[in-house]
Amino acid sequence: MIAKKCRLSARSRKIGPQTLNRRILRMTIKRSPLLFSLALGLVVSGLGSLSAVAQEHNHAGHDHQAMMKKEAKINEALSSLSAEDQKYAKAQRFCPIMTYDRLGSMGTPLKMMIEGKPVFLCCKACVDDAKKGGEKTVKTVMKLRDSTATLAKLPMEERMAVEAQKYCAVANTSFLGSMGAPLKLEIDGKPVYLCCGGCTKKAQADPAGTLAKAQELVKAGTLEGHDHAAHGHGDHKH
Repeated sequence: MIAKKCRLSARSRKIGPQTLNRRILRMTIKRSPLLFSLALGLVVSGLGSLSAVAQEHNHAGHDHQAMMKKEAKINEALSSLSAEDQKYAKAQRFCPIMTYDRLGSMGTPLKMMIEGKPVFLCCKACVDDAKKGGEKTVKTVMKLRDSTATLAKLPMEERMAVEAQKYCAVANTSFLGSMGAPLKLEIDGKPVYLCCGGCTKKAQADPAGTLAKAQELVKAGTLEGHDHAAHGHGDHKH
């Protein structure tokens, strides 16, 4: 499984309050038919703060029973759609406005026709923005469909981890899976996902920054969902 190993010396840099005098980056590249995987293990003198961050949320949100319960709730909401609309909603999977929100997580999704294309929204609060977006909304739906088709090939827990991050940790506007199988990095033991191989150099150049961005993206999704629900599906940020 291991295709390549290399050791790279990196210049000293500052992470949090600590100045690191030496950093050795070990990179292992593994190839999988479903997910390309890179393991970036940071061996850093005085890397206490980064190690602590990597240990946070250890397997959080990946509890199988909780995932199955959530899926059952979503499937129940989607079941009220026609067979054809269920097919489109499942292919889209996420709202094009609140992009972290699963269709069905807020009840039966709303269907709109934009630019002659079917578009599903998580709730009525997203209608105005979807209309204003027009062609942009439709393009987002197309990318979500591409992402859904790709990520459907992954094991359930892996897929949920990718969808929790949602966007590439380097190209932050790219949906994971919309450009083919995403890349999985392990930075100090923490999984981080990239949209494609073109982002690996930047990730290697700043592993700590890449890890921080991935965690920021996961947090953004959590906050988006909470904000949406707390305000009764009212005003929300995008």
